[in-house]
Amino acid sequence: MKCIVLAGGKGDRLWPLSRKSYPKQFIKLQKNHSMFQETISRNLPFCDEFVIVTNKEYRYIVENQLSVFQGLTHSCILEETGRKTTAAIVLPCMQLPLSEIVLVVPTDQLVEGEEYKDAILRAKELSKEGYLVTLGMDIEEPEERFGYLHYQGEDVLKFAEKPDKQTAAAYLESGEYLVNSGAFMFQVGTMMQELKKYSPELQTACKNAYKKKKYMKNSVLYTDSVLMNVPAVSIEKSVFENTTRAKVVHCSFRWKDIGSLEDLKATELQAADSGRQILYQCEETEIINQCSRSTVVANGLQGIMVVNTPDAVYVGRKGESDALKAIIQENPQMSTFVESSRLVYRAWGSYELVADDPSYRVKKILIHPGKTIYAHSHRYRSEHWSVVTGTARIDLDGISQTYEMGDAINVGQGMVHQVSNIGMTPLVIVEVSVGENVTEDDMISVESRDLNEIDLGYRLEPYVKLQPAFKDYLWGGRRLKEIYGKRCEYDTIAESWELSAHAEGQSTVASGRHKGMLFGEYLEKIGKESLGWKCQSLVDFPILVKLIDAKEPLSVQVHPDSEYALEMESEYGKNEMWYILDAEPGAFIYCGFKKHVSKEEVEERIRENTVTEILNKVPVASGDVYFISAGTVHSIGSGILICEIQQSSACTYRMYDYGRKDRFGNYRELHIQKALDVMDLCPYTPQKFESGVEKGEQYESRLLCCCKYFISTHYHIMGEMELAFTEESFTSMVCIKGKGKIGLKDGDAEEMVFQAGESLFLPKSEKIFRMTGDCEVIVTRV
Repeated sequence: MKCIVLAGGKGDRLWPLSRKSYPKQFIKLQKNHSMFQETISRNLPFCDEFVIVTNKEYRYIVENQLSVFQGLTHSCILEETGRKTTAAIVLPCMQLPLSEIVLVVPTDQLVEGEEYKDAILRAKELSKEGYLVTLGMDIEEPEERFGYLHYQGEDVLKFAEKPDKQTAAAYLESGEYLVNSGAFMFQVGTMMQELKKYSPELQTACKNAYKKKKYMKNSVLYTDSVLMNVPAVSIEKSVFENTTRAKVVHCSFRWKDIGSLEDLKATELQAADSGRQILYQCEETEIINQCSRSTVVANGLQGIMVVNTPDAVYVGRKGESDALKAIIQENPQMSTFVESSRLVYRAWGSYELVADDPSYRVKKILIHPGKTIYAHSHRYRSEHWSVVTGTARIDLDGISQTYEMGDAINVGQGMVHQVSNIGMTPLVIVEVSVGENVTEDDMISVESRDLNEIDLGYRLEPYVKLQPAFKDYLWGGRRLKEIYGKRCEYDTIAESWELSAHAEGQSTVASGRHKGMLFGEYLEKIGKESLGWKCQSLVDFPILVKLIDAKEPLSVQVHPDSEYALEMESEYGKNEMWYILDAEPGAFIYCGFKKHVSKEEVEERIRENTVTEILNKVPVASGDVYFISAGTVHSIGSGILICEIQQSSACTYRMYDYGRKDRFGNYRELHIQKALDVMDLCPYTPQKFESGVEKGEQYESRLLCCCKYFISTHYHIMGEMELAFTEESFTSMVCIKGKGKIGLKDGDAEEMVFQAGESLFLPKSEKIFRMTGDCEVIVTRV
């Protein structure tokens, strides 16, 4: 189950604790962790991957706060401007299989109690039955800020979005209403079906936005220009108020929505500050003191809330902090204190502003292990650093030295400097800046990069096991589960993406110190140098390895070459190789046209459902190999199990799909015009790749494919075999039969056991690998 975590916000509800640059869900409220972190921790037992939907400006806060969770698989959806919850929920769903069950959770709530587990499990049962489920809470007191739902048993009779206080009081009195917690669960296909049914224009707008997304490392970015055409509508308005498939789980766990300063009495924030506050002859008065260098004394106050921070103080009557939004809007002179926080997050860590003056500034800088503050210089100031904890590598005008606790460093005006944490613990530096301009504006960047694990002196693991990403396309079957033991919640698996750094479905590291990390993030950690010199000029990881189970025939389709794909889709084209693992009697593929055809004839035959009559129908058997070049119209027939090696691209133009609907009643999208643009209309003679078998004492090898994109070899190991590679390329290895072990000949690494259906990734190496067992593997390099 996937978890969509809603982590946007404006930062004005809990001012001055929260700021525009540091909204409430990231404030450390309980036991030195934030509500955002508590949300992740609470749902870890139920979810195998987290998708964080947040503002682009909060990206580094999210990454920093997630760093405390070892082995957490996650990605981010970044919005330049929030478009309410329909877009926030639907856009990440568009990259998930239709069978995937999704839990949607807000991050501004406190939840306690074992009953939460029971609620999640019941919601999951209802989701599997095709319902859209919300978690409903008892009404404690009537409030205008909540949405409510009229219910009977588990049936939702009506959604009511934020009524006035009198109406909310009537809801409480009736006993027939619950608070809508804003947490939902559903199957992706059900949500997409209901959105299309009740808000088709909004669904189309989200679909168009999804096509224009931009990839940023482990994130997907939606710019303002893309989102401006997506209506800002809540998921309650677009779907839940209309659907007949809504259910509610009436929850009994302790729940508190943190929407105002007064709500903080439910947290441990005040207790942590009790030593720096004094209340003398006060009644119903609360103090929150976040300034370690001051003590707050309240004398004779009644019904007052006091919040003290290093740069702003709020004093007001209890119960009236909701006026903060209006106060902020009517007083633009407050903007500096509303927008900025003294704690600022960056890709490398964070810094806290300790003291600020026009001529000097003091910061406490924290740099995470392996991270770097990129090379830069300052025109108008000098800096003086003291290392408090950790180990730093500091480059000053090209001269590199290592510094540890107690060391002091002077960085002169105009000196190019870079700081890297080369230790295993956080690096803390106190920085004093002095000069004419001590703001962030005075920075001249110099091209540089993060240190990778080789730079840091870490020993690179010679091989890691991978966990695939799964796809549940309508033509898939159960053989990947039955033959290879693939485990996922989908009833059927069409494809398992064994080796993938593609954003549409990344595999996950399943062994070693990076276990749980998405493959793309792992590649960043080990550095491009670890992929071999052939990959140094490539922007993206070059190949994708799949296992495909075609219970039913795939659509008739074609892939573009890179020139067309880069222009139209902003990604590379797709050439691919098929190794037939198994084929039922009479199984076949379609591959290329029998004769020369025109675009007009192809279009007409698509309309008449006769396009397969002009395609080559090629019988296949286990062990056959076919190379499908870009532009070749093709289709995999039913009853075939395939290992596919391809360029890392999801660029497929579907031109004919047999008039099928998915189980949610939807036709799949066709891309006929683009297919006509790129297809090869000439006669095509399918060629089964044939090569000789090289026999060793205890193994056999056979070249499967050698093209400019990759080279693949099949090995049948019957005892022991040694493999020696050069440093030109990484190695992908997928086991297709049997069981074996891999280790280094020199014994300098622990052996790893693998079996049929498992995949390994080997960074570049000149080591000699020893493989033992009775197994068959396909080895691919570039």
